[in-house]
Amino acid sequence: MAAPLPLTIVRNPVALATHLAEHQMPGQRSKTAITLLRRERARRNAPMSTPPPLRERARERLLKRIDQEIEHRGGETLIEGNFGNTYLEISDRRDRLVLAHAEGWRAYGKQSARRSRLSYLWGPDDTGSGPWAVRVPGTVTTVADALEWLTPTEVKKARDKGLRVRRQGDVYAVETTPAHDGKGVLPDSHDWRPKTRHLVHQPEDGRRHRPLRLPWPVRFVAQTAYEMGRTNTRGDAD
Repeated sequence: MAAPLPLTIVRNPVALATHLAEHQMPGQRSKTAITLLRRERARRNAPMSTPPPLRERARERLLKRIDQEIEHRGGETLIEGNFGNTYLEISDRRDRLVLAHAEGWRAYGKQSARRSRLSYLWGPDDTGSGPWAVRVPGTVTTVADALEWLTPTEVKKARDKGLRVRRQGDVYAVETTPAHDGKGVLPDSHDWRPKTRHLVHQPEDGRRHRPLRLPWPVRFVAQTAYEMGRTNTRGDAD
């Protein structure tokens, strides 16, 4: 029985091809054929990649939806740095609402990098429509703090009194007396139809939102948030 070939020959396609040819051994192949054969065997025998856990895949899908909505509204979804980018991550979740946050060093051309933060509140409104996303201060990292910052004082006082409050996008419908029914501030994208008791939302982007039916007397309060982009100016939140 022939002695096994040394590993130095077996592992080297050139040496193995030369040895097989010189000794007229079966299985003669060129070094190229041996290399290709081994690559093919390695590919076939490679262990199957393990898919990410279900929870991680669900998280990635949610982040993708959040990024798409923020970009649709003209917002940033990452902080660009000289040595890499920092992307939004889920910081907090509560009652179908999500707080997305990023914190990193932003590059400013030839100037020194500066610490930068991004925070957005994302979710559906009371009609189940959406999604929507609003920009809040970068220091905010929880849903509760984002809602506290976004909610007008008038709305907070109404809830403290036990009055009914509904929200459609950037408008709150607060329970009131019949004498004040339909009063308040409505952005151009909202239309109050008293005959049917429906608040209709028609955003500029043309997306349809479900009408919000309000059978009791209501007055309207507009919500504001930071405008998308690098500004501290507040504007309509939706």
